[in-house]
Amino acid sequence: MRVLFPYGTHDTITTITSIGFVLFIFINGVQMDFSLITRMGKKAWTIAIIGLVVPILTAVAFLAVLSHPLLEVIDHNYNSFLVALVSHTVISFAVIASLLNELQIQNSELGKLALSAALVSDVLCTFATTIGTVFMFSEGDGTKEIVTNLLGLLAMAIFVPLVCRPVMFWIVRSTPEGRPVKDGYLYVIIVLLFVLGWVSVKINQEFVLGAFILGLAVPEGPPLGAALVKKLNFFGTTFLLPIFVTICMLKADFSSTYSSTSVFAVCLVIILTHLVKILSCILPALYCHMPFRDALSLSLILNSKGVVEIGLYCFLYDYKVIIHLILLYTIMPNTEFLI
Repeated sequence: MRVLFPYGTHDTITTITSIGFVLFIFINGVQMDFSLITRMGKKAWTIAIIGLVVPILTAVAFLAVLSHPLLEVIDHNYNSFLVALVSHTVISFAVIASLLNELQIQNSELGKLALSAALVSDVLCTFATTIGTVFMFSEGDGTKEIVTNLLGLLAMAIFVPLVCRPVMFWIVRSTPEGRPVKDGYLYVIIVLLFVLGWVSVKINQEFVLGAFILGLAVPEGPPLGAALVKKLNFFGTTFLLPIFVTICMLKADFSSTYSSTSVFAVCLVIILTHLVKILSCILPALYCHMPFRDALSLSLILNSKGVVEIGLYCFLYDYKVIIHLILLYTIMPNTEFLI
């Protein structure tokens, strides 16, 4: 490790490649059709909400039941286990969209339903984790700090859709049909992306939150959305993102040894959570009169993990929210079938 990364260079590379992850999240925000939420039917809402809430409640129940037989492992790291299990219930729109695109079924009825459910779940998860982060990292700073962070979050949530989005629609209207958007407009949006990321950090949020919110505000498709994706896709997704995943994997020390009880506890709880998540997607789909084969396929699609989850687990590990044992056995399966 010291040969590959002399003193100080590891942190520098981590910072630079994290920009790739930020741009990846921004690009996926741009490609999200947020208006889809208002057009989707009861089926997508039912599957998304039940598929999110039931696994979380079940994860808490699992820990309560297993904390007695596995007292030494779980009780001493209860919060770490809880956060890890909740993170396993997250459905990432970016991962699902990439998988459907790879399978070439994004325009099928099953693909559209999966995208709709993933969009609802992703937005709900982002909202819940954002509020939770405010309280988690402001715990020792008092009520004043919590209120300040919440007001900052509210201000950003108001500023982007009410100020930035109308300006972007003005850019679209002022661009002649068939002509590309002026580069100056694109550079202003890219600078604003990093400014909002900086604001996110100041209110105790992850840098990617500002990028994600701004991405949702960008009108999808040509001329503006397509131009931003074309401008950032190679540098962010093709070049920096694979290096970011490599840096994340370096944090998982595969030479570490743990007791069989600890490994069993981690694997058991994670496997049970995923099984419940599969069932919680299948049952509402069957209730909505979907064929069993389609319901099973949908649940497996919504249970997919990828680069977003790898980034999430590494961020949690960097902030010492989860322990290395949990990082190791959650990140390892993701790299085998990376989406």
